[in-house]
Amino acid sequence: MNPLKIKHQQSGNNVNANEIIQHYAAMERDFQNWSFSEASLSGVDLSSADFSHANLNGANLSKANLSGGKLVWTDLNRANLSQANLSFVNLFHASLLWANLNGATLSGANLSSARLNYANLELVQLRETNLTEVDLEGALLTRADLTRANLFKAILKETDFTGANLDNAILRESNCEGAILRAASLRRVDLEKAQLQETILNEADLTKADLIAADLSHADLTNAILVQVSLELATLLNTDLSGANLEQASLFNANLEGAVLKRANLRNTDLRHANFKNTDFTGVIFSGSRVKGALFNDVVGLSDQQKQWLKENGALNIC
Repeated sequence: MNPLKIKHQQSGNNVNANEIIQHYAAMERDFQNWSFSEASLSGVDLSSADFSHANLNGANLSKANLSGGKLVWTDLNRANLSQANLSFVNLFHASLLWANLNGATLSGANLSSARLNYANLELVQLRETNLTEVDLEGALLTRADLTRANLFKAILKETDFTGANLDNAILRESNCEGAILRAASLRRVDLEKAQLQETILNEADLTKADLIAADLSHADLTNAILVQVSLELATLLNTDLSGANLEQASLFNANLEGAVLKRANLRNTDLRHANFKNTDFTGVIFSGSRVKGALFNDVVGLSDQQKQWLKENGALNIC
């Protein structure tokens, strides 16, 4: 056995950066259960190394190459991983609370069940990354690239995705309560049964997104692009959709009680059996929409001409 490893196992002391570099140069790749807290390893090549269950709390790994490595159940709390290469790294159940991953590359990585609460992931590369059941509550992911990432059942409460790219990502059954997705790209994203209460989605692009049975109560979707979006069975209680483009969208059997649809585009939209009780339709365009069975109890903002058209096309409870 390598003498450095024997020394570590016998003493249990924290290992300094020079020892790690020396150990790696001697072709050792097994660093499981070792303690490297506060170590300075900026720019160091540690690719394919196994740091499972290791302590890297507060370590400086900025610009380091950890690609292809294992960091399963590793303590990386408050570590500096800015601009680090973490491509195809296994971070299953790793803890990265308050970690700095600004500009890091994690394409193809496994972050399932990892904890990244309040971590900085601004401009991070997470394309096609496994983030199933990850905890990103309060994290910063502004302008991050999550194209085709898998965030199934992820915890994204109050996470900031401003300007991020989530095209074709999977967020099915995720918890996005209070998340910020302002001006984010969510084209063809899977948000079925997601919790999006009080989420900020103003000016976001959700073209062809799947929001079936999602809860968007009290969400801000002002000026959002919702063309051909699937909102069947969705809950949009008191949701603000002012200026939103819902052309060719489906709101079949959706609940929009108390919603605001001022100046919204509802051309060729499926509104059948939707609940619009107390909804504001000021300046809305309905041309080509299907409205049979939709409930319009106590709505405001409809012109006499629109009321007549809705009645003729099967809408219910038009005052």
